Amino acid sequence: MIKARPNPLSLWFYSSYFRVLQKIHFRKFSIVCDDIFPEDRSVLLLQNHFSLYDGYWSMYLCHRFFRRNFYVMMLEEELRKRMFLTKCGVFSVRKNSRELLESLQYAAGLLKNPRNVVTVYPAGELISQHWQQFPFQRGFSRLANSPENQPLIAFAVILVDYFSLARPEIRVYLKNYQGERTPEAVETAYREFYQTCVSKQIA
Repeated sequence: MIKARPNPLSLWFYSSYFRVLQKIHFRKFSIVCDDIFPEDRSVLLLQNHFSLYDGYWSMYLCHRFFRRNFYVMMLEEELRKRMFLTKCGVFSVRKNSRELLESLQYAAGLLKNPRNVVTVYPAGELISQHWQQFPFQRGFSRLANSPENQPLIAFAVILVDYFSLARPEIRVYLKNYQGERTPEAVETAYREFYQTCVSKQIA
């Protein structure tokens, strides 16, 4: 697997570059959340994955909302095309391989530090934001149920709307999930939260 090697200069450059793109391409970015995330525990962030910007949204949430270090799991074949991202906190995973367990163990190690956020896109691939019933890959349950450390589980749903304007608005809905940590329970809860977010978006 390919491990993350975060570098402050690279993080600054990457976040600054996308912040400029954000101002050019998007009208507004807002976070919708009524929950509290205690600072004494790490965060496993489960987020929908539908665009090039998703890594930046994850980084933004880590630094501006959670105020923790940013790490994100990415398919190895994609990361090898963009190795500079390892300096921003990206590490690899290979589905259906022996290295999958190594990546999960690495992520679990990161989650032992309460100052870290590990972002996982549970669908494991880019999927349209209109598809609300996407299947979860099962690896995340190992992270949620680590016997050594149980991180907070944050649900993030990112939705985009143009309305009557040329540039779209980004809304990030966040939830501190506190239910059962079985794969089925988390997947069901995330889907229900997604549908609730869509309902709020169109209200």
